[in-house]
Amino acid sequence: CPTALILPYLRETLEDLRKRKADDVNPWRKRVVVVGSELDDYAFSEILENCRCYVAADRYCFGAFPGRQQIVLNDDEPAIDQVCKYYLESNQCPRFMSQEKIEGRRDYIMKLVEEYHADGIIYEQAKFCDFWGYERTLNTQVMQEEYGVPTLGIDREYVVRGSGQLSTRVQAFMESLEIKKIQKGGTQN
Repeated sequence: CPTALILPYLRETLEDLRKRKADDVNPWRKRVVVVGSELDDYAFSEILENCRCYVAADRYCFGAFPGRQQIVLNDDEPAIDQVCKYYLESNQCPRFMSQEKIEGRRDYIMKLVEEYHADGIIYEQAKFCDFWGYERTLNTQVMQEEYGVPTLGIDREYVVRGSGQLSTRVQAFMESLEIKKIQKGGTQN
C-alpha cells in the first residue's frame, strides 16, 4: 500500500529531516516528457514508474501542462464566453492541424524538454485517436532527427493494465537513453 510507504515520512520532524542522509541510489533512470492523448488510465503511469522513468513534465490533452494558467477575465463579456474563447485559442490539441499549430506544439515540447532537463520524449497515443496518431507518427521522427531528442512513439490500448509489451518498449527506451549517455562519456545518472 502506498500509504504505508509514506507514513514514516509524515511523522518525521524538521530536525529528523535535517539529520536524514540522502539515498545512495537515484531511483529514477532517466527524465522524460510524456506527450499525447488524454490519459485517465493510471496503469500507464505505473508502467513508467516501474521502469524507473521519471516524468519531468507531461503534455496530454488534459494533464499538468497546460491546465493551470490564470485566465484573466474582463467585465465586457460573459465569463463563460471568455473562458471558452481562451481554451479555443490556446488549445494545443492536434485537431488543430495547421502548420503553425504543429510547429508550435513541437516548440512547446522542446521548451519542456529544456526547462525540465529531460533526457527524452515519450509520445503516447490512445488507439483510435486519429489526431494524436498523425502527430505521434510525424513528431516521433521530427523530434529525434531535427531537434536531436531521443523519442519513443507508443500506440497504446485505452486501458493498458498488464501490458507487458508496453512495459518492454519503455524499458528498452530507458536502456537506450542510458547507453547514449555512456557513449557520450557520461555516467548513467
